[in-house]
Amino acid sequence: MTSRRHAARYVVGRAVGLVLVALGVTVCVISVREAALAAGYTGAHGTYTVEECRERYTAGGSGRHGSRTISCTGTFRADGDVDGARAVNPFGAFHPDTVYPPGSRVPVQSGDGGTYVAAGREQVWGRATGVSVSLPMLAAGTFCLLTGFGARRGRPFGDSWDGLPGGVVLRPLLLSATGVGILGAAVFLFLQHYG
Repeated sequence: MTSRRHAARYVVGRAVGLVLVALGVTVCVISVREAALAAGYTGAHGTYTVEECRERYTAGGSGRHGSRTISCTGTFRADGDVDGARAVNPFGAFHPDTVYPPGSRVPVQSGDGGTYVAAGREQVWGRATGVSVSLPMLAAGTFCLLTGFGARRGRPFGDSWDGLPGGVVLRPLLLSATGVGILGAAVFLFLQHYG
């Protein structure tokens, strides 16, 4: 009976690791795509004229206790658009960090599927923060995936750390990825707000 419980905890720990790895990869890929877009490496540069912005708070009730999302609707005009043709964005795919008043003209990059990202260094640094944050998630997910750590009443951290397969190589690698991610996130957040 105890061996079945131990095996079940091991599977749960691996599942936790798999979720963390999937989350880390998702955050990293989205952040890299949006950083490339904000930097102008992909997409079309233009101006987004805001018609309306709505601010919503989720996952914590109303007011300032939830996470904030901003959705704006408006029109986009690519640079060099002399015909005056505009791509209308009726679904609010522009999610800036700031609520813009109606009529504001915001420099943006237009991406695939009618998404818009504000252009500029601050936005690039913010997206690079997402890449950095994904590194500790990937390291923790890899650790849980390889050791089964993370299950309730499972193996203690010390035993899992000591039992890490390929630990001589993987321990420094996981610690380095975590440290680089934390340091990178701090640096990029600083650059986003003060750089």
